[in-house]
Amino acid sequence: MAIAHTPPDTSLHDRTNTVLHSLRHPGPRMHQRGVSLATVMDLGGRHFGPNACEINHDALSFPTDKYDIFISHTWRTGRIAKYAALLYYTSLFPAVCAGLAAGILAFALQVHGILPPFDIIEPYESAEIPEPLPGCLWCLVMGGCTSFAILVMWARLCDLAASTRSTKVSYFFDRLCINQGDAELKQVGIDSIGAYLRNSDSMLVLWSPEYFTRLWCCFELAVFLEKSTNTKLNYLLQNSYAEMEQASKGALLDLRQNSSPTEINHEETVPARIVAATSAHKTRHETHDRKLTIIPVQMGVFCMASLVLGYVVVLLSRVLEFLDRDLVGPVRGLLFLGGCVAISVSCRRYSQDRLELNKQIAQFTVSQADCNLPEDREFIKAVINYLYPKTLNEIDGIAAFEYVLRSRVQQNVDKILGSRMQVPWRLTIAGMFLQILHGLDAVAETFLIPSHLADSRALAESTTRQAARSFAHVCLVRAFFYCAMVTSCWLPERKSKLAEFASNAMIVFVTFCFLGVCLNFVSRPLYEMPTLVSVPLNLTFGLILLSGPACCNYVSCWFSLRMHSGPSSNREAGQEASQAADQEPGEHE
Repeated sequence: MAIAHTPPDTSLHDRTNTVLHSLRHPGPRMHQRGVSLATVMDLGGRHFGPNACEINHDALSFPTDKYDIFISHTWRTGRIAKYAALLYYTSLFPAVCAGLAAGILAFALQVHGILPPFDIIEPYESAEIPEPLPGCLWCLVMGGCTSFAILVMWARLCDLAASTRSTKVSYFFDRLCINQGDAELKQVGIDSIGAYLRNSDSMLVLWSPEYFTRLWCCFELAVFLEKSTNTKLNYLLQNSYAEMEQASKGALLDLRQNSSPTEINHEETVPARIVAATSAHKTRHETHDRKLTIIPVQMGVFCMASLVLGYVVVLLSRVLEFLDRDLVGPVRGLLFLGGCVAISVSCRRYSQDRLELNKQIAQFTVSQADCNLPEDREFIKAVINYLYPKTLNEIDGIAAFEYVLRSRVQQNVDKILGSRMQVPWRLTIAGMFLQILHGLDAVAETFLIPSHLADSRALAESTTRQAARSFAHVCLVRAFFYCAMVTSCWLPERKSKLAEFASNAMIVFVTFCFLGVCLNFVSRPLYEMPTLVSVPLNLTFGLILLSGPACCNYVSCWFSLRMHSGPSSNREAGQEASQAADQEPGEHE
């Protein structure tokens, strides 16, 4: 967050009252300004950098009545990591779709002879056709270039499309939406962050291990979660019993089913119990009209690095086929080994960050969060105490917020990311996309085999076998990522450097063996079989690789519930950490 020193003549009481007044009267602020996604991501996210101080506030931002997305982050995280996370969240899927469209177009143009082959490839000694064959690379080149162009330019394209419709998607980004040149306006903007969050449709958290250690970041979560957690509760507390009875039919039904006649007839108990039952009923049937999305920045770095490095590896191995076919095997083996090392280390880092996120949520207390200025700490605690009033258990607002964060944020993380051993689909999109482009080129080469070298039936069989093999290789990508993720979860983080190096080496060994077995001992023998045997077996092998991770996740969740009678493995670390945190009284206690 952009933090400013509070003017000495502004007391904490006046400052708090001003902010609370703005929270009681939601609506557009006088100085409320938004920015476009293209502005946030300009020049590789330069505004995330520590030296981006000279900002023309009026030129980069525009007045807005509400924010579509509120970007929450900590300035202790690097610029490139946050930029990669935004690319991962906003541009990856459109870039992959555009790249696939360009790759399919290149495939059609190659098959019809409109695009000439790149070069003539010398065949292997064991090849079915010993003559030199045309080599195809257009799908990889056109699809890759298109995807990278869309990946970088997608924010600009969205901004251009919005301008043609006279509508703008408004983002809140603290450095650009809060005036940095005027000290007074800067303080007003900082104190109005709560009101800005009230006017935001959704919230995007760029999480890093430092996020929950910053009190301003926790304050942003507190205001956003309060909107969908406490609004109905406060409304019921301020209305009569008759109004609550009309507004809470579902809650009254739960109340009658779970209460004794004495408790129902007790006049003082009924309103409080209706409030509690209404809150529980609303939680079960909440429509989630306000969205909270938490994206670990490491996911963005991992995915973008996989896309760039994977493209270089695949392209380089294909180019070597045109230059010297004898070097393809050794170089491809070294490239695959390097890829296994990079992916394994990244999976291990992601798994550790995922565990750290669970622990931070379970152990979260406001008292442990850092704040640069003591007056800011008191100001934030006063606002949180106002947003989260005393509950039936007589705990204060700080404790109520901590409870809401531990429960609701954990549910949000589980919904978006799944368990630690589950690989999000977005993480595997880059590898599967590159393998599809490579497979399209391989299938196109079979179409370009000269007709005098093989009859039409042999060409059709070769094309069918290659298509089935390419499908299996695409499915292998996700299974490979899952193997790396599961292995990294089995090997916990070590304190000594030697033990940590041994764990990383073990992960690389397991993943490299898995890849080698699948490619050399399963895929290659299946491809060399007759067509009627090769195609069904390759398709079956691909479906097994594709559905295997999902089946393993289901079995592990079922086994965990069966053995422990509790939540799945993705919450175990959080539960253990929560028990440890409960033993240490927080500042509010």
